[in-house]
Amino acid sequence: MEEARSMDVLEVLVCSVGVAYGLLLAYGLKQEWRWITDPPEWTSVIYFPTVVKMIWGPKHVRSVAYLTAYGALVMSLICLVQSVVGSF
Repeated sequence: MEEARSMDVLEVLVCSVGVAYGLLLAYGLKQEWRWITDPPEWTSVIYFPTVVKMIWGPKHVRSVAYLTAYGALVMSLICLVQSVVGSF
């Protein structure tokens, strides 16, 4: 029972981090932060829009970054709602 409870807490924590990540990316795109709109190539391992920049060029980075931001936000919100509703 204790392990199940800790997994619920961990799931809510991971989903909350995903929501924060999506919000941070969306806010950064709105503010035109350079690391989001023109990401350095060394971030290609952890940030998909950098790969897009390297393959298709910098003009497609913004649209993929928006897709990443809002996709992460929506999926994390769904995860969070399911976690909270499932724990009751």
